[in-house]
Amino acid sequence: MPNNRVKEKTVLRKLAPVAAVIALVSVIGLAWTARTIWRPANVAPIIATFEARLAAALKEIESQNLSVIIGVSHGGAKVQLHEFGALAKDDIPPEETQIDINSITKTVTGVMVAKLVEQGRLRFDEPLKEVFPDVPQDKAKITIHQLLTHGSGFPESLGDDAERLEREDFLQRAWQTDLLSPPGEIYRYSNAGYGVLAAVIELRSGKSYETYLQEDVLSGLGFVSTGYASVYKDKLSMRTASGDAISSASWGNQSPYWTLIGNGGLVSTVPEMIAFRAAFRTGKMVSPDLVNLVQYPHLSEGEGTSFYGYGLVVQDAPEIGRFYWHDGGNEVFSAQWGDIAATQDILFTAGQDQDAFAAMSILVGALYGLGG
Repeated sequence: MPNNRVKEKTVLRKLAPVAAVIALVSVIGLAWTARTIWRPANVAPIIATFEARLAAALKEIESQNLSVIIGVSHGGAKVQLHEFGALAKDDIPPEETQIDINSITKTVTGVMVAKLVEQGRLRFDEPLKEVFPDVPQDKAKITIHQLLTHGSGFPESLGDDAERLEREDFLQRAWQTDLLSPPGEIYRYSNAGYGVLAAVIELRSGKSYETYLQEDVLSGLGFVSTGYASVYKDKLSMRTASGDAISSASWGNQSPYWTLIGNGGLVSTVPEMIAFRAAFRTGKMVSPDLVNLVQYPHLSEGEGTSFYGYGLVVQDAPEIGRFYWHDGGNEVFSAQWGDIAATQDILFTAGQDQDAFAAMSILVGALYGLGG
């Protein structure tokens, strides 16, 4: 069950009207006009208040019985949390519910690599041959930048998420796997490439991936529920629709192995993920120059306005200007975040099955006129 960015469910890329929310806004008398992201510049803007539009979206999410936790921080304000469906009926408060952030782990890995660069332990243009003495010739010139932007040529996955593969065995499998395209040539989404980055983090920091995250990136910022096995609490885990916890449903073990480390499977909470994004973009994790470099639209994903930075997607839209996002999901959990630069709004959804994507679609449709 590979951990993927679920591109067919992406709602900040596939832009179309959200009819259900449009109808709801009309019924409750809010002045909001249906349109796609590509509307002409002279179309009247949304004039209902943010809170009114959010209320409409939440009402629609509730009506669809989505099992999801939603976090919204508008303009840098305190996070509003909302819980729906089966998740609202459990005994775990939404602020404490541990979630599988799936491929949003790559957003975290991108920041960790930037931290290593800030510490002088790594360069973005550094080739793998300077990190791994045994890397084969066809992969020796792959750079950290190419791994971060999915331009390395590695395939999407090197095995099932639950496979008990240790770091050295993972690396040997990566070295023995044929590249699907020459390094630096095209965008090709790769969990395997981010696994290699996790190994780079461990070798250059001298710490485990999780320890480096907690001691060098998150330390002093109030994070207590973001990591792998050291922070995981089964009693606080979001459950699948069939009642399984993250350890069994996503990891397949009591802790994740190297088909997941660095590319998926991190646990966190909705408030902590919003706090992570807010702390990063305000320079509390790395310098402002590195923030800009991480968020730069480095490599086209081949779909119009969509570019990949370092662990996140960068897009521009006529309605809202620049926005950043990433999503992730497996067969039982989903999660997605979005950050609207101009308004400093951060949204995060996490849920069962594909419900996080459906909820995000409703949110961005009502709040910004985007949808999927």
